[in-house]
Amino acid sequence: MAADAGTLLMRGVSGKTYTVDLYVPDAVATYLTFNGNGKAVATSPDNYRIPEDCIVEDISIGTAPTAVGASLVVDSAAINGGSLRWANQLAANPNRPKFSLGLRKGSIIQWLQH
Repeated sequence: MAADAGTLLMRGVSGKTYTVDLYVPDAVATYLTFNGNGKAVATSPDNYRIPEDCIVEDISIGTAPTAVGASLVVDSAAINGGSLRWANQLAANPNRPKFSLGLRKGSIIQWLQH
């Protein structure tokens, strides 16, 4: 496979929806990169600061990379319930699992592939 793009969808307590573009490298033990204002690329930051208290509602990807999945890291700590399998998160899958993970304003998130 090859690196791919993805999307992280969050809803803030204000009701605002945050759509963050992801770059998903085609390698295990790598971090996804983020861009909240446009297309994420390999050189985009590998972390994202949460702008307000939010709920992660969805994460999707075009095609699955070599890595099997990824784990959510918040402020340098792995989060229970934050692990996913790329095969389940394909954008073409209308039944992909939805998330309901709360994140606090100012938290720094990362997704580490495994």
